[in-house]
Amino acid sequence: MWFFSVEFVISNRGRRHMRLDGFSFYAEKVFPEKNKVRWRCTRRTCRAYAHTLNDRLFALSNLHSHEPPAMPPSALAAPYRAFTHAALATQAKAVLND
Repeated sequence: MWFFSVEFVISNRGRRHMRLDGFSFYAEKVFPEKNKVRWRCTRRTCRAYAHTLNDRLFALSNLHSHEPPAMPPSALAAPYRAFTHAALATQAKAVLND
């Protein structure tokens, strides 16, 4: 028997992603009549995939062609996005004040 840390999250674009032991997967194909989803690694060249049935992992090819990210993408994306919006607001104020 094998155990994995599985987490479902919403991406920055509003799509459902699955995190599995530090790797991120996107829903490649959804079979709503069977409550089944085929997931692919978010790295374009990686061939790793997983299958879930009722949000429970039942098939997995966890052979990634890369290392897992050092930090989860959401931990990196949130401060960067906040910085970007703050920078844009500052630039807009500077233009309006000129």
